[in-house]
This record gives sequence, structure tokens and C-alpha cells, in this order.
Amino acid sequence: MKQYLNPLSEEFCNMALAGKVKQLEAGFDKMINAGRNKSGGGGGVGGTSTSRKKKMTTTKKTKKTKKKTKPYLTDSPHRHHHHKDSKGGQGYYVEVKSAAIEANVATCPFLRAKKWPKPTVTKRVPLATKGFTHVRSEGIAILLKDIGGGDRIRRICTRFYEKAFQDQVLRTFMFEDDSAAHHGKRLADWIIEKMGGEGEPWTDSGRLGLRQVSHSKAWYSEKREPSKRGRRFKLDDCQIWMRLMFWAARDEGMAQHKPFFNWYVDFIKHFIRVYERTAPPYAEESAAWSAKQENIAAYIKDGRMMKDVIIEPSAERGPYNDPYFFFDE
Repeated sequence: MKQYLNPLSEEFCNMALAGKVKQLEAGFDKMINAGRNKSGGGGGVGGTSTSRKKKMTTTKKTKKTKKKTKPYLTDSPHRHHHHKDSKGGQGYYVEVKSAAIEANVATCPFLRAKKWPKPTVTKRVPLATKGFTHVRSEGIAILLKDIGGGDRIRRICTRFYEKAFQDQVLRTFMFEDDSAAHHGKRLADWIIEKMGGEGEPWTDSGRLGLRQVSHSKAWYSEKREPSKRGRRFKLDDCQIWMRLMFWAARDEGMAQHKPFFNWYVDFIKHFIRVYERTAPPYAEESAAWSAKQENIAAYIKDGRMMKDVIIEPSAERGPYNDPYFFFDE
């Protein structure tokens, strides 16, 4: 242990007379600090030494644990990833990774990651209709451009089919298994054409008028139970479809673009009546369902079965007394 000069010693006095004041001050400070550390004092009785304070501070810091945030539930654990770029670049919207999108990039170029634009549309865009018929409008075309164009719709629809292929009810309607990306592109082309601003991708593909034919094939799909084969879409089918559609839009981060998401709910609400006249009032409920993590968790836990909406078949309407049977807007 180092020995410090006693202020009353002869050596101390000689150093003071020789003008070595700084050395004396340093030595004196060391002596005082050494005394404090030894006694445990810190400027008074019962005080805390500097080293002890430092140790306690370090201990307190190690006890602090980072608060864990509950991840946004989606289709599987490896997709609980988000990133956000406040500057409006890639990931401006909180976006959940999709295995289907990543796996089909090679065959579907529009699925590649892009730098989505920062939204400029802030006011609600009303659904444009003429009577009961949906029509295009300049506002909706601007809205499509504002979210990043038709490719953003294709990503939403690809996400939807990724979920639909796993759903216990909807997957039985799938008479073609050519991937979520291909199904998603077909549905998206129809939506994009309805929105306007990017030509007529649905018509140009040669599928105009074939939507009803495809749905008829879905009703008679061999994957369905024999007792249900041929039965048209019912209320529970439509509710499941809408919930997954809105969930897919949320996974793509579109719920943060409120003008689009509000329009999207109105759009789905308008067209779902074609398949079940009692379904439109459930559009808002389906959108709200997709926002609650406990709903998604329960759905996945139940084996992707929405037990709260599934109903047993009742009296069926025949095709000739159904006013919407041949309606293909």
C-alpha cells in the first residue's frame, strides 16, 4: 500500500519551502481519498464512496431489461419481421415478410421489393358508383398511384392467396394449384382495372367475362365435401374471404394508408353482394377482425378455422331465383 506524506512531517515542510506545491496537493488529495475509501465514508459519516457508487450504478443498469414487444402475428413465426423508413423509402409502410412473395419473385417480377412512395393522399376517397354499378374515377386512379401502383395490389392479393390456400374452408374452392402468386395476379388485375389509371390488365389478359365461370368451377371443386359440392358462396364463406383480404392488406402495411384502406373496405363491401346479398354489412366487422392479434392467434390455433362464423347449410337458393347469379360486373 502506498504511503502518503504526513502534512506535519519534516519532508512535507521541506517540499513546501522548495515550492513543490502541486506535488503536495496531488499527494494530499490521494491521502484524503484513500481515507474515504478505507472508512467507507463519502464526505460524511455513513456516506458512500465513489467506487461504491459506481459499482451500484453498474448493478442497477444490469438489472434493467429491455421490454419485449409482442410481434405482429401472421402466417408463421419466421415472418414476424418489420422495418420502417420514415423517409418514405422501402418499407415506409410497416410490412410483414411473405414466404409466397419471396418464393415467387423469379416468376413474378412485380413481386420484387420496391421503394414505395410516401403517401400524398390524405383525404377519404369515396367509392365511385353510378346507380348500383361501380365506375372508375380520377380520384381512385390517383389513389392507386399513391400506394405504389398496381404492383402493390398484386402483392396484397398474393398475400391473400397465401392465406387462403391454408384456410380450412377457402382452400376447398381452389380447383387450380398454380401458386398464390398466379392466383394473386389474376385477382389483382381485375381490381387494378376497376380502379383505373393503368389500362385494362384484366381485359387484356383475355379473361373478361370468365370470372363467373371460374367461380362456378370453385363451387363444384372436387376438394369440397360431396354434400356441399355445387353450393354457392354463402355468408360464412364471404366473411372468411373478407377477413383474409383485409388481413393481407394489413400485412402489406396498407392499413397505415387510411384513405386507401377505407376505400378498400368500401370496394370489397360493394362487390361482395354479388355472391351473398347479406354479406355487405359484415365488411367493417371483417376489417376490424383483422386488426386484433387475439383473433389471428385464435384462428391459427384452431387450425385456420373461423369457428365463430361457420354455419351449417340451410335452405339453399336455386340459381334461377337468385338475382345475382348471372351478374358479372
